[in-house]
Amino acid sequence: MTIWHQRWSNQQIGFHRSVVNDLLEKHWPTLNVQHGGTVLVPLCGKSVDMHWLAQQEHDVIGVELVLPAAEAFFEEAGNTPEVESVGQFKRLNSGPNTILCGDFFSVPTSLAPCTSWYDRAALVALPSSVRPAYVEQIRNLCKPGSVGLMITFAYPQEQMQGPPFSLPDEEVNRLFSTGFEIELLEQLELEDEKDRGLSNLYSSVYKLTRR
Repeated sequence: MTIWHQRWSNQQIGFHRSVVNDLLEKHWPTLNVQHGGTVLVPLCGKSVDMHWLAQQEHDVIGVELVLPAAEAFFEEAGNTPEVESVGQFKRLNSGPNTILCGDFFSVPTSLAPCTSWYDRAALVALPSSVRPAYVEQIRNLCKPGSVGLMITFAYPQEQMQGPPFSLPDEEVNRLFSTGFEIELLEQLELEDEKDRGLSNLYSSVYKLTRR
């Protein structure tokens, strides 16, 4: 995970977006997530999507490995979070937004009891060998009936070195086939991303319901 510390240190954060993801705005309301529930955002960085989720009357718990990224989330919003150490994690909180700084795979259920989750760039940041552990951690942190929105993208892996890594639909179905209901909400070609030298690139939006 040293690569992520290096990227944030060097400000190589092209994956960060300064505006709310349009696919989140479009599809989140269709999930009928209860107001007042807690949304988990793995590998959250300083995503402004968390502010949007909080505006939908959710509590939001992000998990981020790199402390400067978590600090930047609050600083750029003009907020000064309360900071405390909880076990091996540093917890930053302001209003409905909390970020746990540490290893996502070590987060105990007691720190992130979530009723829904949102993944825009988490699973694609991980190589295939690590992805089953990610899915298992989602299963651990989210109780049965919890619903997630996941946005992926896929391309010929040999044409670009990750991260982000390609996450084709067949791998999504394999990873979540046990313990989740899988619904493909939308799929679209990303023409504006082909300048990376990729022959094809598409994004898929999934609704994932924990059984």
